[in-house]
Amino acid sequence: MTFIWIAVILLGLMAVADLIVGVSNDAVNFLNAAIGSRVAQRRVVYWIAATGIIMGVFLSVGMMEVARKGVIYPSSFVFTDLMVVFIAVMLTDIILIDGFNTLGFPTSTTIAVVFELLGGALALTFIKKGETQIAGAEVQNLINTDRAFVILAGIVLSIFLAFIVGMVVQFITRMIFTFNYKQRFKVLFALVGGVSITAIVFLIAKKALGGSVFGDDQWFILAQQYLPEILFGVFALSTFIFLFLGLSFNIDIPRIVVLFGTFALAMSFAANDLVNFIGLPLASIESLKVFLASGTVDPDTFRMDFLSSNVIEKDVLKDFTYMLILAFAAVVMIITMFYSRKAKGVTETEVYLGRQSEGYERFEPSYLSKVIVRNFLQVHNALMTVLPKKAVRFLDSRYKRVESVESSRGEDGVMYFDTLRASVNLVVASILISIGTYMRVPLSTTFVVFMVAMGSSLADQAWGRESAVYRVSGVLSIIGGWFFTACLAFIGAFVFAYIIWYGSWPATIIATALVIYILYRTRRYYNQKLEEKKILKEEYTEESIANMDFLIELGGDQIKRNLLEASKIYTLAIQGFMDSDMRQLGEANNKADKLRKYARNGKSQMFYAYSKMNEDGIDSGQYFIQAFDYLTELVNCLMGITKPLYIHFENHHKGLTTEQQSDVQELLDEVSAFFNHLVHVEKEQKFGLINDMLIKQNFLLGFLEELRKNQIKRIQTGSGRTRISILYLDMLAETKNILLYSINLIKSHRDFIGASR
Repeated sequence: MTFIWIAVILLGLMAVADLIVGVSNDAVNFLNAAIGSRVAQRRVVYWIAATGIIMGVFLSVGMMEVARKGVIYPSSFVFTDLMVVFIAVMLTDIILIDGFNTLGFPTSTTIAVVFELLGGALALTFIKKGETQIAGAEVQNLINTDRAFVILAGIVLSIFLAFIVGMVVQFITRMIFTFNYKQRFKVLFALVGGVSITAIVFLIAKKALGGSVFGDDQWFILAQQYLPEILFGVFALSTFIFLFLGLSFNIDIPRIVVLFGTFALAMSFAANDLVNFIGLPLASIESLKVFLASGTVDPDTFRMDFLSSNVIEKDVLKDFTYMLILAFAAVVMIITMFYSRKAKGVTETEVYLGRQSEGYERFEPSYLSKVIVRNFLQVHNALMTVLPKKAVRFLDSRYKRVESVESSRGEDGVMYFDTLRASVNLVVASILISIGTYMRVPLSTTFVVFMVAMGSSLADQAWGRESAVYRVSGVLSIIGGWFFTACLAFIGAFVFAYIIWYGSWPATIIATALVIYILYRTRRYYNQKLEEKKILKEEYTEESIANMDFLIELGGDQIKRNLLEASKIYTLAIQGFMDSDMRQLGEANNKADKLRKYARNGKSQMFYAYSKMNEDGIDSGQYFIQAFDYLTELVNCLMGITKPLYIHFENHHKGLTTEQQSDVQELLDEVSAFFNHLVHVEKEQKFGLINDMLIKQNFLLGFLEELRKNQIKRIQTGSGRTRISILYLDMLAETKNILLYSINLIKSHRDFIGASR
């Protein structure tokens, strides 16, 4: 009985943790369109979504029954068995979803819970039978295998269907409205807006209200009976309102559609996905109540047949405890949405993959993404040669963009796509989810929303030649993560079920402590990544650059920070070289690789910003280009030092001799002092001191030449080992290049500022 009490208590605590990690991942489903199109300030969008969440949680009761009887047959389990499965599921779910949040990957919490239940139940089946394999008929008595295969089929169907439909609808929409739709198409927008609002209301009716506690109420039955008439009324009323607002006040109708759609999807999410986070803990509490009321002493013999009935749905409006739990869940979800950094990270990943502009690309191109893009371009080029020239010119004219950027701004000053595409994303996703619900096809909300957004991005030409391989690689990575979710969920719950069954309550407490430690480590790791992102300005802020003064300030800031970071990396690498410290060298190599990536992104950002300047900035362009070329070469030289040093000691080769260590220590002191002075010159813009720095540079170049000659003498006398001697000489050569490029960088920046002003 000790295990039962501990299990129920821990399940209650885990419900809070699962709510936090789950909402951090699923919030992207209803925030993506509004955040990406900047229809309102982020806080306003959050409050609209919060309203939908509050309403949705109290409509979620009908779905709570799915957690315990939709995948497994509770009548085939006793109380202890089911608690083992529930604990295994919750432990796995928290670790798995938090891992995806840390990576910034949207995934399906529904799929995770389903396959965790399958894994945990199958483990119990093996344990109870005491055999390495069991008959299929026995598995079917415990697990709803047919449901599992239908879910898998629904996953595959929803991925491809959502992408294709989103692409086609966005293409047609852009052909009609173009990018220059502001203050135009008022009547047509009113009609389309009416259809959009009607589709979203249909989503609410079928998805959110379909499994609510009002199923037996007379008014609800009548509403379902006259649903077509109600929807027609909604269409007529919304069309009239949109037409009035558009003609009288020039209201942006897609903006209203996006805000209303955000509310509807948030309600649908709370009504349907809350079961993934608190469904099992609620089932465990209800099981404990029934067990205590039955008078049974042994939980190992108490059958769970009663869970097959809709206990929670029947009692929710009569039991204040259930209402309090649901209200508390809503508060936790809303607080998480407002303050979770990981929720913003997951949203950012999806928004960046669909943004209209170019810039920083998080994902590196894969072989498969290159093949897909290459074949797509071949088909596209062949199609363009077949189509009549008039058709090609017409298509091009529909995709012409206005030069000015919309005035709406978010926290980072960037609007990633317009409200028209945001409306398409929400409406198409709503319709597909509604159809899936109506036809009883299990569609994942995450899969549908994400793939519709990616399909509309492709149709909107957001994936241009400069970004296609990166975006396709990102989409493929996330899709692969979805199937990875199912596999990890199944395996994790299977393993945890074995551990908890044989370890009882001590193993349960230890496993819970392990989960807490993992959450702590992932939080630290994520905070470190955020700090790096903040320091090196990974964000792409092209639209906020408006004049030459800002460009000079931003360029100088990047040069200063990159010089300072390069100095730290050089010191870290050379010190690790002297100490034969592989860990320190590995850290230096990782930092150098990150600096190379950020420098490349910064170069692209500054080049794009400079291209937006007027003709007055043309004369300074050559110095601008030179400065960032020198910065790129400096970072490449740094990589030329850190990587060979790390590989050398990773292969367990010998380190420096005593004489070499003495020379390298003296070199490190001199180069560090040189970098400190250089950063000071750049920070204070005291370019008059460059001549003094040139004198210092010449001294260091002579010192490097002396060190090189000393090493050659040691080689000739046979005291220098060949492998370490080559590495030593390469390090001296790269240090020489770093000194040359760093001074040239400062000189070019000086000339750029002089020519600009």
